[in-house]
Amino acid sequence: MDSTTLSSPLKTLNPKKAICVDHDASLKSVIHKMKEHSIGCVCVVEKNWLVGIFTERDILKKVVCNDLNLEKTQVKEVMTANPEYLFMDDEIAFALNRMHVGGFRHIPLVNLQNEPEGVISVRDIAAHLIQN
Repeated sequence: MDSTTLSSPLKTLNPKKAICVDHDASLKSVIHKMKEHSIGCVCVVEKNWLVGIFTERDILKKVVCNDLNLEKTQVKEVMTANPEYLFMDDEIAFALNRMHVGGFRHIPLVNLQNEPEGVISVRDIAAHLIQN
């Protein structure tokens, strides 16, 4: 691996398209969507604007441990609000640093209007580094 790999923009990872849910969605519908798409997180939006992220870790720490009603609880009540995000042109090294410092496994990628475009994970970056 050379330094150009880490300085490559995140778009070279071919990030997965962001799967989004409305902030008013029930936990039941959100968890079903995560299972349906086999994903570890969803972007939570209000009027297409990123307002939060909801992850498998949130299911364990905030939902299961508190015995929340999946049909009555809205995702906005348990999501991580105002999450860190990056842009497609940000460097891989910058993403790794952000994820390490914040303890994140997933981070949304947004456009200039703060609309989610993709999501990258530590696993995506590791796979890219191994291939290059």
